Amino acid sequence: MKVLVVSSEIVPFAKTGGLADVTGALPKALRRIGVEADCILPRYRCVDRDRFPLTGAGQSIRVPLGQREEGGGVEEADAGGGVHAFLVRNDRYFDREFLYGTREGDYVDNCERFTFFCRAVMEWIVSSGRRYDILHCNDWQTALIPAYMKTLYADREPFRTTGTLFTVHNLGYQGLFWNHDLPMTGLGWELFTPQGLEYYGQINLMKAGLVFADILSTVSDTYSREIQTPEYGYGLEGVLYERREDLYGIVNGIDDEEWHPAADRWIAANYSVDDLSGKAACRRDLLSAFGLPPGDEPILGLIGRLTAQKGFDLVERIGEWLAGQPLRMVILGAGERKYEEAMEALGRKYPERIAIRVAYDNALAHKIEAGADIYLMPSRYEPCGLNQIYSLKYGTVPVVRETGGLADTVVDADANPAEGTGFTFRRYEAEELMGAVSRALAAYADRTRWDGIVRRGMALDFSWEASARAYVDLYGKALRKRAPKG
Repeated sequence: MKVLVVSSEIVPFAKTGGLADVTGALPKALRRIGVEADCILPRYRCVDRDRFPLTGAGQSIRVPLGQREEGGGVEEADAGGGVHAFLVRNDRYFDREFLYGTREGDYVDNCERFTFFCRAVMEWIVSSGRRYDILHCNDWQTALIPAYMKTLYADREPFRTTGTLFTVHNLGYQGLFWNHDLPMTGLGWELFTPQGLEYYGQINLMKAGLVFADILSTVSDTYSREIQTPEYGYGLEGVLYERREDLYGIVNGIDDEEWHPAADRWIAANYSVDDLSGKAACRRDLLSAFGLPPGDEPILGLIGRLTAQKGFDLVERIGEWLAGQPLRMVILGAGERKYEEAMEALGRKYPERIAIRVAYDNALAHKIEAGADIYLMPSRYEPCGLNQIYSLKYGTVPVVRETGGLADTVVDADANPAEGTGFTFRRYEAEELMGAVSRALAAYADRTRWDGIVRRGMALDFSWEASARAYVDLYGKALRKRAPKG
């Protein structure tokens, strides 16, 4: 079986969040179990060409965009693990400082940028002679590909029996654009209906993937059910309910080569479930990296987009309370300006207790996972989440809201002392979050109990192999849908 994983960001080339981690690790895991997997993404300015030398691949491509054509090319790099990475080049669209937009908002031409990317993938497959059994598309930036497979490219030889899997990583980001962009996509107005791409007068690119893909998946079993409800469906719950027989949930694995405290190259000292002594050095290194004074109080870490979805409105509400607790807090991430400014204000007010770095910094993220004692993830919703899994692996006890993948991966240590690996809360309220943090601090004070919670989390298996095999099963379902009838 030959699979092409299509994503707008893929580790190690470009990353803003967990999507890149998943689409970087999955092709390697597929290769390990015998699937010939490649990946493709845009060639952004941030791609390190010294670390990843790029070579030409296939032919230059001409990409139809409405009544005109846009030129482009595809280059190849080694993604590791036997995976070939292909990078779609068009400097006008992708040679920018950021992937999707600035702190002031999204790039206004994102519909055009990712329409180009989707059609470039299709045109490259046609012109290069490559053939894939499955195109595995991820989130709204790639969602036009399943639509193209069933419309503009339906009769093209490379695609007649190719199956599509569309994975929703975060339904909150749907790719909504004004309807005047529809001709630029090449799709006809007959698709601008509630059964197609129309969404309250706008184009909804996520909907294209949900309607046209052969099989749908999302990144945890709980989230696959949640998004069929008005609370989590963001207006698409009806579409998802209609396709519920084709919708599956697979919890993400983690890349053991990248995230493993016994071999992590970014941290001050390596350690394992059998020898935790190195974590003390990681704590000291983390405090130093953030300019906080040394001390024995537990360190609470947060990494991620500074948005309400990630619970930063709750963190802002309890910020003063957190500053008064026996802990230090370190925050890494970027996002909405109001939350960046709120967290920076807390850091200025309590410089010996709270520190924030407004950035995406992979090395520092590793230091936080290794050096923190408690990891805070109070998400309003969380399709899967990876940082709570990294935290479990690194012996950093997660405090999470009981939603989506967080509910599927963290067991409350008070509700289930024998199997508990963290602390959870259900209602999205500041008082609930304060209660969960307080319970974690109380457990931390009991070193024997804390050691048990830490070791149970570290002993869990979140390797990619089981997830990869589950994806192969979905690929098989997609191929059966595409098999010639009769």
